Amino acid sequence: MLLLGVTADGASGPPRGAFERRIESSQAGKVVVVLDRDVYERARRDLGDLRVFNDRGRQVPYLLESTREAAAAGRRQPRVLNRAFVRGASSSVTLDFGAPVLKSELVLSLSGDNFRRRVTVEGRNRHDSQWETLTDGAYVFAVPPPAAARYETVLLPENNFQYLKVTVHNGPDDEQPVEVRAAWAQPQERRRAREQETAVPLRAVEDERTRETQVVVDLGARHQPFRGLLLDVADAQFFRGVLVEARAEPPPPGEPPYWRALAEGTVYRYDEDGRHHEQLRVEAGGRERMLRLRIRNRDDRPLRLRALTLLTPVERVVFEAEPGRAYTLSYGSEALDAPVYDIARTVGDPALWIAQATEARMGDPARRAQVTALPPWTERHPALVWAGLTVLVLLLGMITWRALRAADGAAGEPTPGP
Repeated sequence: MLLLGVTADGASGPPRGAFERRIESSQAGKVVVVLDRDVYERARRDLGDLRVFNDRGRQVPYLLESTREAAAAGRRQPRVLNRAFVRGASSSVTLDFGAPVLKSELVLSLSGDNFRRRVTVEGRNRHDSQWETLTDGAYVFAVPPPAAARYETVLLPENNFQYLKVTVHNGPDDEQPVEVRAAWAQPQERRRAREQETAVPLRAVEDERTRETQVVVDLGARHQPFRGLLLDVADAQFFRGVLVEARAEPPPPGEPPYWRALAEGTVYRYDEDGRHHEQLRVEAGGRERMLRLRIRNRDDRPLRLRALTLLTPVERVVFEAEPGRAYTLSYGSEALDAPVYDIARTVGDPALWIAQATEARMGDPARRAQVTALPPWTERHPALVWAGLTVLVLLLGMITWRALRAADGAAGEPTPGP
């Protein structure tokens, strides 16, 4: 019997994204490249489609230094200890997180619905003998109905203290001791990547109906990461609540833009008791294309905005380059799973490992030529397939014909006598 073997050929090598950038570095060893606007426009939101390839087409493990969006469900609520107050002056509590926790803000829940109060926060760990001051000029406030609002988030320098001592100073209208009802923080998995400032065009409009100043900011890429906004205000003294929103992308067809809330905060500048207090940074993080900043003026006149600065994290890809090899960064695929490399668990301290890398530039983005897998051998050589099948049929026919003749011959022979 004749067996016809058919082999199917296909495209070889690991899958890649639709876009590639040449990494312009001739040095061996640790190499780092900074992600830019083109990557944020064309890569996935989670950056899980990033790949590094060498000139042999082999995938190269890398470490991604990036910012992660915080999950609201991950907040940590500490135990509240040592409640105390100084009548007419302040109330204080000690917060115990149970262990050192990396954090950069604290959210309070205070009594009252109409206040402006200064907050002092100190920190220490279990074996420390002294408290270290983290902030002594933060402010929280609440606005009563009908347009009620609360701003009780205290920004802190990044710290990992287990214990925080919070002192809330009485406001001008506080007659009773302030009650610190609860507090919580959003733990961070890693220390924040360094930031860079980018000036953005200032396009402000006044909404008379809501008594707000609204500023729309185009970040320039679908998934541009950001940390916050920094305002330059000409007014000598002010106090405003602010809201940061992100536009749904893409906007619903035939409908006006839909904006969702990202963060609330306050901006202020004034002098009190011989001290100058100022907060012009609005904390808000994510990966978006369009932001809207809403400054709530209420009955005050609009602020005189001079400039607006976008605060963005510096995100980098780091890998080990071999001598004499060329490398490319690939991205732009919704189908690829996020890679998992041993390098994330074997480098020890990632910050120290990245600090030893040499920074390289990336070339201009280029769309990869569409790579189509070769059709099966049977489709590329149909004539040979049909010829082989014809030969096979003829051979089977001859074998069958000979078998039938042999059977007929055996049937026609006389039966031997006794």
